[in-house]
Amino acid sequence: MTRRFGVFLLLAAATACSAQQTDGRKRDTVSVPNFHSFLKLSLTIRTEQQNYRVGDVVQLQAQLTNTGSDTLFLFDDVCWNPGNFLTLQVFAMSGKEVSVPLTYLRDCLPPPPRQNDTSNFFRLEPQTFYGVIEKFDVRELVPESGDYDIVVHYQGALSADWIAKYGGEKIAALPVWTREQPLLTSNRLRISIKP
Repeated sequence: MTRRFGVFLLLAAATACSAQQTDGRKRDTVSVPNFHSFLKLSLTIRTEQQNYRVGDVVQLQAQLTNTGSDTLFLFDDVCWNPGNFLTLQVFAMSGKEVSVPLTYLRDCLPPPPRQNDTSNFFRLEPQTFYGVIEKFDVRELVPESGDYDIVVHYQGALSADWIAKYGGEKIAALPVWTREQPLLTSNRLRISIKP
């Protein structure tokens, strides 16, 4: 019993020591202003057409619009990455989410910005938008012919905590759309798939 307790203490001490180690560089926490209350962003999706055949390609446009009266900044290129940035869901008319096995992972994971490097942020003035177009094979989206609703979500990649600890004063001064902002959900976009 005492031997197990000794091993437990040794592991606990090692864990505590490793948690206190840093990468050798001193990181000062920067005060980040609370921009959450006045940043306003909306997400809209659309396609070129509503009707497709099983072998077609759907060009899905996602548009982030600054609907507020203040400038905001988005981190990096907005891309398709579950958990960060844009995430896609497809629903059958019954309301059930459909899942199609992908032959490859559509995914991007940009590295975090270096301290005080604002070059990976883009400015979105009030009443302006930033949009991306992604091509999906119909078979990537749905399992068979029928009517479906597409919904897209947008989540900021950086947290206010990360910005405060690692971003530096220049990044902390930007009104960045962060993970603390509400998850944005697009309009429901109906598409019809014919055999």
